Amino acid sequence: MQSKPIWDYIFFGTSLRYLQDAKEGMPAHGAGYASDNIESFFDQLQDFGLPVTERAAYELAQFRDEIAKSDDDHTLSSDEARRLGDVMNDVRKTCEAEAKGKVAFIVTDKRIDVRKLLSDVRGLMAPDVFDSLPDIAQYDLMEAGKCIAFERPTAGAFHLLRATEAVLRHFYCSVVHRNRAELMWGPMVKSLRERRSPPASELLDNLDNIRRSFRNPTQHPDKIYDIQEVQDLFGLCTDVINRMARAPQWTAPVMSTYASASCDA
Repeated sequence: MQSKPIWDYIFFGTSLRYLQDAKEGMPAHGAGYASDNIESFFDQLQDFGLPVTERAAYELAQFRDEIAKSDDDHTLSSDEARRLGDVMNDVRKTCEAEAKGKVAFIVTDKRIDVRKLLSDVRGLMAPDVFDSLPDIAQYDLMEAGKCIAFERPTAGAFHLLRATEAVLRHFYCSVVHRNRAELMWGPMVKSLRERRSPPASELLDNLDNIRRSFRNPTQHPDKIYDIQEVQDLFGLCTDVINRMARAPQWTAPVMSTYASASCDA
């Protein structure tokens, strides 16, 4: 998967058109002129994965090498301009044929900021929370963000619930040091409720709600999320994760990348 600004596609088209429309007197050198556009065009062929067009552009490469030997103030003669235009007309035919086999997908807007879903999930959580989470939870939250952005909502829900359970395990182990319950969602929340000084009831109620209403049904193959549901779930899960990570009982994990969120952390 490759992220590219739409401007790159526009610039590719303008470079091609600029060279096609070469005229006598066009400067051969300097930023934005003939040589510079030829170099940019070859760079873009590589960036966009158009190797057939790149091979077909051998005459353009020869032209580039020839004018590279000219003086800095050289301008294209009528013959050079005509030749460049003819070369680009031929290259364009190959480029159009090859480009028809390439497909670009546009990420559409969501209720959650798509740019943050793709590359800054940290910014969708309370300050400093993301960096304090176990590595596996960070991984799952980043994957959930990408799944939501690319509209794979059921996959996004799995990652969100995995992240929440990983954080719950670490939170539980931060609170309970002896006689721990099995590291399963339900028993952990039940054990936390039975503490002499339990965590806030709002947090525990929300954790129970997520387990009953989302985590358990999601384990079954008949549960499918739509893009609106998974965005709602994102809000529920990040809320309880924020609450756990900011609770006074929370201790920072020390874990290797993507290690299991167990009580040994």
